[in-house]
Amino acid sequence: MKQNEDNIYRIDTDKAWNILHERLENDHLLTVNKPEYSPNKKRKILFLRIAAAAAICAGIIFAGFFLSQRKDSPHVVMQNKENSGTLVTTLEDGSTVYLASNASISYPAVFSGNDRKVELTGNALFCVTKDDKRPFVIDADGITIEVVGTIFAIHSSPANPFELSVKQGTVIVHSKHDQTAISVEAGETIIQNTNGLSKSEFSNPQIFSYFTDKMCFKDEKLNRIIHAINTLHGSPVIAIEESLYNRTLTVTFENNSIESMTELICMALNLDQTNKQDTIFIRSFLK
Repeated sequence: MKQNEDNIYRIDTDKAWNILHERLENDHLLTVNKPEYSPNKKRKILFLRIAAAAAICAGIIFAGFFLSQRKDSPHVVMQNKENSGTLVTTLEDGSTVYLASNASISYPAVFSGNDRKVELTGNALFCVTKDDKRPFVIDADGITIEVVGTIFAIHSSPANPFELSVKQGTVIVHSKHDQTAISVEAGETIIQNTNGLSKSEFSNPQIFSYFTDKMCFKDEKLNRIIHAINTLHGSPVIAIEESLYNRTLTVTFENNSIESMTELICMALNLDQTNKQDTIFIRSFLK
């Protein structure tokens, strides 16, 4: 990565491409091995090519994303600089953030103290891991959001009024201009207007799928990718064996079903899958 005068480390795209190419070779995505475990050679070759193409495409997309480490504090700043889908990442407490295009989030590399505090600019979907002892606190455009564990979407940008919709759980919203704390329940939306904060039932249930129609993962651990998929997509549930948790993958899913995402993951990492009722099991091929 290259450092500029603002102490921001940007991705060297040439270097990133070489690293991606090397990883694809190491994961056998640029060559096709003998189909020891698949009876359909053509099918396996096809999906390996699809997986490689998806990884390469994601590598190009993520050239516009960057992480920075601020020297004055142990915080990470993540920005989604492209109009290329949602950047999905998992924080160290297990909470998942779906960051929309042109949005950014600042958060501690490790949460400490009595809360888990982050700063958001732009639109994002949060799936917060429950921790009764440490509330999750978000500062967004003059609004403070406090939760223990829940799923909710935030739309916050200079061009549009602040809006928050809750899919699951309860969210407490505070405005710097109005000291009253407002509780927002599942199925409700709160909007900031000229008269302050106004709460109502939300009329657009598709507000959450806006963040999941195109999901981008960069060098993300497999267990975190599976967690992000399971959290919002429901049934069937994907389960993986523990030995695969730390396998990493760069991939973009666009309008994919759970079944097709699972198949793509298995083809990309040379894994096996078994379907049993409402669960898809991912495991290593038996030797």
